[in-house]
Amino acid sequence: MAPRKKKIEEIYKEMDEITHVLSRPGMYVGSIKDETRQMFIYDSDESMMTMKDVHYSPAMLKVFDEILSNSCDEYRRDTNLGLTRIDVTVKYDGTIIIKDNGGMPIIMHKQAKCYVPEFVFGRLRTSSNYNDDEDRQLIGTNGVGSVLANIFSSNFIVDSADGKNSFHRSWSDNMRKLNDDLVIKKCKDHYTQTTLKIDFSKFDVDYTELPEDFIAVLEKRCIDAAAANPKLKVSFKYINKNNKELFNKTWVFNKFEQYIELYSDFIDTSAKLTFENELVRAWIFPGSNINVGFVDGAECSRGTHMNAIRLRINKTVQDLLEKKKMNVTLHNVDNKYSLFCECTVSNPAYDSQTKECLTTPIDKFSKDENIRFEVPEQFLKKVEKSEIIDIMKDWYSQKQNAEEQAKIRKMNRESGKLLRNDKFINCTSKKPSEKQLWIFEGDSAASGLRSGRNSMTQAGYLTRGVPLNILGLKPSEIMKNQVFNDIIKIIGLKFGEYNKKADLKFGKIVISTDMDYDGHKIAALLMVFFNLFPELFEQKMICRIISPIIIATKGKQKKKYFSLEEYKKDEKKLSNGWAIKYVKGLGGLNASEFKEMMASNNFQYFTKDDLADMMLNKWFGKGLASTRKDMLKEEVEN
Repeated sequence: MAPRKKKIEEIYKEMDEITHVLSRPGMYVGSIKDETRQMFIYDSDESMMTMKDVHYSPAMLKVFDEILSNSCDEYRRDTNLGLTRIDVTVKYDGTIIIKDNGGMPIIMHKQAKCYVPEFVFGRLRTSSNYNDDEDRQLIGTNGVGSVLANIFSSNFIVDSADGKNSFHRSWSDNMRKLNDDLVIKKCKDHYTQTTLKIDFSKFDVDYTELPEDFIAVLEKRCIDAAAANPKLKVSFKYINKNNKELFNKTWVFNKFEQYIELYSDFIDTSAKLTFENELVRAWIFPGSNINVGFVDGAECSRGTHMNAIRLRINKTVQDLLEKKKMNVTLHNVDNKYSLFCECTVSNPAYDSQTKECLTTPIDKFSKDENIRFEVPEQFLKKVEKSEIIDIMKDWYSQKQNAEEQAKIRKMNRESGKLLRNDKFINCTSKKPSEKQLWIFEGDSAASGLRSGRNSMTQAGYLTRGVPLNILGLKPSEIMKNQVFNDIIKIIGLKFGEYNKKADLKFGKIVISTDMDYDGHKIAALLMVFFNLFPELFEQKMICRIISPIIIATKGKQKKKYFSLEEYKKDEKKLSNGWAIKYVKGLGGLNASEFKEMMASNNFQYFTKDDLADMMLNKWFGKGLASTRKDMLKEEVEN
């Protein structure tokens, strides 16, 4: 069947204001559902704030906040009737009593034709905070707060006195019924007491008694109210089903720092940086990451007031680190310190009636003289010398290391892939244990290698001149060098892992450089590289072939000399008919001599120990030029 066409009256409806509030609670008080949020609450056993997940309805909390905020606003007014304390009593069944020793004018409102307390608590859009032309610095903004508490209560009672008269009146049925119980009496006291019973049926919750988490959140709100309003006494009492007081505590802070001490499990209170002016007071604590803010006497830890302060701090740190060649974003800096602040913002704007996030544009803080506040340059100079900079340096180093490790993992995955270029001449054996990789210092050895090697077991790689000194370089920087990139892939080496001989593609690595100064230097630089893989030395895989520098022949006789000292001993004996051949590098060997060298076992094996590491560092470490000069001078003199 086709759906019935709705009547025009069903499409367009006019609701009375109370019905509109109850049917659209999100517009006024936030979510009526139970939500789980991570937040600070007070741990009475430890006498400290603690962070935990709590379950509560933001709308139900807002009902409480609106009444508490009324008293806090009154305390901050210059015209208050001597308000110095607020007493909060919460009962298990949802009854909440908030009493202050201030008071309201008990006079008739001529336009509304009712007394002021009834006007404030029983009429929507009524407030003393409406004049935006005035410099208003109070929590209330829209003239609906306390009335919302009335609407979401099954019963609501207001008692107030101004030192001359007292007022009593109540509402029921979510403010729909104004009870006929108005009482006006002569009274010398001054106070305002609001008694409400939360109507659980108007919230999307499955309980009819206040849960433990919600009680803890209410207590935290009372502590916040005392902290944001110095010298204001705020007491909090909870009464359970057996009519027993489970706790009753009064809070008063002479200065905001006493409140900050409650967070000392999360911050190092001894490492604070602080600044203040007429409109802002801020405290910075390096090494943690929490936000606690207050605007006009109420907790508001998100929004443009926090962002404005953090932006200046973050930019200062970013600029300093950029001078030190560290590229960081403002967001990178943002979570390296905690911020506590108290702000006075005239005519504040919020994202909703819940007032959890300030939306007053940041540029107003620098343009509007009524809310102007600046982060002092003197304070920013202290930031530049603070622990925040050291924390950022450590973080940047860890970030670089993490990025380096990611690059290494990628390089290791690519390690061992078949290398095809004109510098690598492979062998045919499938058994890594019997394969040798001979590393030569240039193309001059190419022909001798091809003719003199055992093509099954001996492979060769021809370097491109003197290798790069990689001492102190990161693996990713080393891999940018073609020679070492090739060698790693040929052998199958992996950075940061134990390279087992059985997992590599060769069982022996033979450094095959000339026996002159350049050859020794190249061999040493190769040793600096292989020193990154100490397991190769443990497994006796690294050696150097000792090739002759002089070959003496006489007929079929042949003598090879591997050092000048060795040759000098026989020099006179060789003057009688011996042909002397000075071998200028491996390229000077003929085919048969090259073959003899590659077939020989004239290897010099290397071991790794502290002395070897020390000598490599002395010869190739940065900033040790004078040490090397002394070592060369000593060598010449000896």
